[in-house]
Amino acid sequence: MAPESWRKNLITLFIAEFVAMTGFAFVGPYMPLFIQQLGGYTPEQAAFWTGMSSSGVGLGMLISSPLWGIAADRWGRKPMVLRVMFAGGVVMALQGIAPNIYWFIALKWAQGILTGSAAAVTAMATSVVPREKIPYAAGLITVAVSGGSSLGPMIGGFLADHIGYTKPFFVIGGMLFAAGILVLFLAREQFEAPPRQQASLKGMLRLAVSRDMVPIMIFLFALSFSGSLAGPIIPLFIKELNPAGQAATAAGLTFGITGGVYTLSSLVAARLSTCVNLRTLLIFSCLAGFLSWLPPIWATSVTQLFIFLVMGSIPGGGVGASSNALVGLAVAQGQQGMAYGLANSAGALGWGLGPLVGGWLASIWGFRPLFALSAGLGVALVIFIIKFLPRRLFPDIRRSA
Repeated sequence: MAPESWRKNLITLFIAEFVAMTGFAFVGPYMPLFIQQLGGYTPEQAAFWTGMSSSGVGLGMLISSPLWGIAADRWGRKPMVLRVMFAGGVVMALQGIAPNIYWFIALKWAQGILTGSAAAVTAMATSVVPREKIPYAAGLITVAVSGGSSLGPMIGGFLADHIGYTKPFFVIGGMLFAAGILVLFLAREQFEAPPRQQASLKGMLRLAVSRDMVPIMIFLFALSFSGSLAGPIIPLFIKELNPAGQAATAAGLTFGITGGVYTLSSLVAARLSTCVNLRTLLIFSCLAGFLSWLPPIWATSVTQLFIFLVMGSIPGGGVGASSNALVGLAVAQGQQGMAYGLANSAGALGWGLGPLVGGWLASIWGFRPLFALSAGLGVALVIFIIKFLPRRLFPDIRRSA
């Protein structure tokens, strides 16, 4: 493929993914408030139903991701990107007119089953560039994902407070359709279907039960689970701290700034990994990150909560960067694709169940104890890293840096 062709494809996919992730991220700051309004629920009831709704996306993605991966290998990556954009646009728009919480949860499950833009776009981006450009392409799409995830909550929260909770869903649908049209007409894929190799599925199953991947998958599940327990209740907690304020805007600003700080800290952690042992970086980042969940327990204002959450996102980048590196370094050269697929499934299960359990517990205990529970689970996770992630999984790559 000519240089100008793959560059055009990559730029197109970058823009499309940035637009799509910005749209998907609209919902985070106001979804609990939308649900509270949808059913006339108390804050505790809204927290429970928010957890139920959020879990549908993760669990739906857990079920469908392997099937979409097989479809991408059989029919091409571009159809999978178009599926995400156009089906996602319809589902997101329909969420805005859901008549009750049960329809809304069903549509959240549909979102999880039919979408997954990061995986689909990354797969296409890395397939349309020269092999030596694959790390560059994957990194660029990661920037699109994190950038959209940071910008989206701020726009979504602002829109929700000024035009209501329903209309932003239609804006999201339009953004996803626009991204799909961009890919449809500007992105090109020269796809050649490989011979059917059922052994690839068998290889993935063998890797899933291997002595190295089992502890890594347990770790990634626990990491996602403990990190997502308190996420759904933050907008409701903000509203509790300042009932007269614009909770969606404040939550969007909080999510956006923390996402930006997370992105920057990931870049710093990537640089540190060349001079600091990966195991040390992972343990320190996990411990600092989860202990940072404790200060929000004592927050008495939205400003305090904002400061505590932003500070807590600083070590979060180290957790993300080091755990991603761990997956790639722990397997043979030809197994990274399967390893990251398994890692994504383990993480999806965690952040699918985390909001479900967190919402249920918030309806019983209230909001503040969830931060303590997340911190306690995080400390237990550090102990798991020390005791059950063997040192052989952390090869010393500093000499080759």
